[in-house]
Amino acid sequence: MRVSVFAVALCLALAVALQAQSLGDLAKKEKERREAIGQVRVITGEEAAQYSTGQPEEPAAAESAPPAEKEAATGAAADPDEPVDFEGRPESFWRKTMAEARLEVKDLERERDTLILKINQLQDQFYKQSDGFHRESIQRELQKSYYLQDLNKENLAKAKDALEDLEKEARKSGALPGWIGN
Repeated sequence: MRVSVFAVALCLALAVALQAQSLGDLAKKEKERREAIGQVRVITGEEAAQYSTGQPEEPAAAESAPPAEKEAATGAAADPDEPVDFEGRPESFWRKTMAEARLEVKDLERERDTLILKINQLQDQFYKQSDGFHRESIQRELQKSYYLQDLNKENLAKAKDALEDLEKEARKSGALPGWIGN
C-alpha cells in the first residue's frame, strides 16, 4: 500500500516537473516570436480619425444648432458618392434618423408592456393583502404606475406621430423608399 502511494506521488511529481519544463520552453518560444514580429505600431486617436467613415460632431455646436442646421451639417459630412435627396441629405442620414425614431417607439412599447405587468402584479398583491396599511402602500404604488402608464401613452403617441411625420418628410424630400425602410 505504501509503495503504491509512493509510486503515485513520484509519478505526479515527475509529471509536474515535465510540465513546468514545457511551460518554460513555451515562454521562450513566445518571447522569440514576439521579438521576430518587431515593434507593434500603436494607432492614436488622431490617426484613427483619418480612417473613420464619418466626421465626429462637436457637442457644443450640435446642441446649440437648430434642427435644420443639424441636417445640413450631416449632409455636408457625407460621402460625396452617396446619393442625396432633394434637400441634400444623404441616404445615411435617413437610415440613421429612421432607425433612431423606430428605436424610440420600440423602447416606449417595451416600457408600456412593463408597466402593464407591474400594474397587474400590484393589483394581485393588493387583493391578496388583508392588512389595511400594506394595502394603502400598494395602492400608492398602483396610482404611481397608472400615472406612469398615462405618461407613457402620451409619449408613445407622440413618438409614433413623429415617426409618421418623418416618413412623410422623407417622401416629400425625395428620399428613396429603401432609405426609409420598415
